[in-house]
Amino acid sequence: MIITKRGILLGLTLLLAFVLILFGPTVFTKIRRQVYGVKLGVSLDGQLVERLVREELYDVVASLAETAYVEAGNARWDWNTGEVKAEVIGQVVDVQATVNALLAAPAHTDLQLVTVSVLPSITRAHFQPYYRGPTSEPRVSLMINVDWGNEFILDMLKVFSDYDVIVTWFPTGRWVDQAPDLVKAMAQAGHEIGNHGGWHGMASQMSRSEVTRLIQEGEDKILAASGQKPQVFAPPAGDFNKQTVAVAAELGYKTVLWTVDTVDWQRPAPTVIVDRVIGKISNGTLVLMHPTKPTLEALPVILDHLVTRGYQFVTVSELLAD
Repeated sequence: MIITKRGILLGLTLLLAFVLILFGPTVFTKIRRQVYGVKLGVSLDGQLVERLVREELYDVVASLAETAYVEAGNARWDWNTGEVKAEVIGQVVDVQATVNALLAAPAHTDLQLVTVSVLPSITRAHFQPYYRGPTSEPRVSLMINVDWGNEFILDMLKVFSDYDVIVTWFPTGRWVDQAPDLVKAMAQAGHEIGNHGGWHGMASQMSRSEVTRLIQEGEDKILAASGQKPQVFAPPAGDFNKQTVAVAAELGYKTVLWTVDTVDWQRPAPTVIVDRVIGKISNGTLVLMHPTKPTLEALPVILDHLVTRGYQFVTVSELLAD
């Protein structure tokens, strides 16, 4: 008797038809669960999910995810007590990662939901002034306050470009009104634009509403000119109090002062500016500058020296990131 491939195929087809008639689709469902489903004895947060397949797991995990959700909440300033109310770290369930973990789990294991923490936009870290960044790495930031000095900015941008260095510029809103193209050039060069207030006013002498207007006016003008929403606030003249920091924090800002002040607004010799920076530089240093001629002349020497010493230049926001 000769058995051909066609005969074998016909026989298998008839056998399949017979099994379907005898048992219906149940047997194939069982086979599919054994091959593609969760292994025996596997549970999720105590709930047995053995033999469930992927599409069924999505429904189970999505249902449990609702009970595990925690909404993030911003830190805030209690204006009655003068204390910071801590932020609430949020939590969401990574449904896809949880399903994948269940399907890969060994038999008789109990898994937990895979969750992702959600950090609120305003944390306790916003309610303190910063004079330097973390010191664990050789990273520093150059911060350039701008309320005048238009004639040197393009040349400074050229120096930064030549050295592939990114800095944070802090213009006042009134200066932005006078030189929107320069602000746009800063942003297009990849630099960060910080907030130096709408005008050069003394924040410590202002009411709460006036400080809000000072910061908001600076933000509005910078956003309109550069497309960037500032994340850090440098009080004009470094003048601030607890109220200043609290208002800035509630608006989403970290208040920034400096570690090293070049005092370049007095226009000392470039060598003096170089000495002030390289003599005091260390990990996490915030270096305050202004757009002056001696600063422009000192920059190549400073950048050469710090790059050679292994320092990395980052924006202020990056240096102070949570």
